[in-house]
Amino acid sequence: MELSRYRIMMKGKDKVHKADVRLHIVRYAQRYGNKPAAREYGCSKNTVKLWRQRFEAEGMSGLNEKRDVPRNIPHKTSEAEELYVVGCRNKVPCYGPQRLRLFFGIKASEGAIKRILREHKLTRTKRKKYHKRNDLRGIKARYRALSKHQEDTKHLYDIPRYWPQMTRLGLPRYQYTIRDIKSGFIVLGYGSECSELYAELFTEAYIEHLKRYGIKHGELVFQSDNGSEFGGTTRGIKDRGYVHMIEERYGSRHTYIPPGMKNANADVESAHGLIESEFYDIEDFSSRTEFFEKAQLYQDFFNMLRPNFSKGGKTPWEIISEDRPDISPYVLLFPVIDIDALFSIKFSIPQRGQIKPAFAAL
Repeated sequence: MELSRYRIMMKGKDKVHKADVRLHIVRYAQRYGNKPAAREYGCSKNTVKLWRQRFEAEGMSGLNEKRDVPRNIPHKTSEAEELYVVGCRNKVPCYGPQRLRLFFGIKASEGAIKRILREHKLTRTKRKKYHKRNDLRGIKARYRALSKHQEDTKHLYDIPRYWPQMTRLGLPRYQYTIRDIKSGFIVLGYGSECSELYAELFTEAYIEHLKRYGIKHGELVFQSDNGSEFGGTTRGIKDRGYVHMIEERYGSRHTYIPPGMKNANADVESAHGLIESEFYDIEDFSSRTEFFEKAQLYQDFFNMLRPNFSKGGKTPWEIISEDRPDISPYVLLFPVIDIDALFSIKFSIPQRGQIKPAFAAL
């Protein structure tokens, strides 16, 4: 279908050019009439009439396009609710629209929350396509829950909000983390040193915990990086230590990530990123006891209530119960371990009031 002269002149042009075209049409209409102008430029009489009226009423500004925005939008998010969304985001800056809506009871849709965050410049950088292509979600989904694990340590003394509290209250310097690859279930331990003995004590406590709920040692696999706290400098299972404990004492299996492949331990690393933004960057502590209480609350929240949207919006417990329908939900109640206290108990070293009462369950 052949385009009219008007459409050809208007197609793909900027607003200054379009206003100039409309001015030519208006001048022609003022000289010869609206109908002749419509025939000359191949547009409707109402189009000529519209721009002529606007020009005569407003001058050149009337020839610019005007959005026909409704004056009243009854379903628009109120200012109070918009401020509430912003306040919730400022409280937990790591939460996106889905989690904000879920945990803060926001009535607005996810799209509205996204718009509010965008307008207040609170959005985060989008994940690149190649990151999505390189993840292993499909492979991990075929694992059995509570069988394959990743283990790592997190240095806490480089977290700006946590460091002053750590030095003032004598809080732990290192976090030991084990994460189940299939479900995302995590267990936490804390200590004053980063050593192979501490990693061994923590992992042994976790294996014994799973044993109580009928999970056989032979199906357990632990993966770690090549750090010295995981025996990465010896690599001999006959040498007593972390790997010897896993493979010789319990008959489980241990693997190291290939050198240079840091993303091979991505599950536990991502958990470290989450706990830093959702726990250490938010919480304040008044004592060492309160630190362990809040760490326990966060671990239980993470495992029981926090949905993982990269795993279909399911919590770790939902995934575990689907894979192991007969297992007790008490398997989630692993006590956050004070490894300093565990070390003192195991080797009969007096501890200055640092033994955590919850550890008695072990």
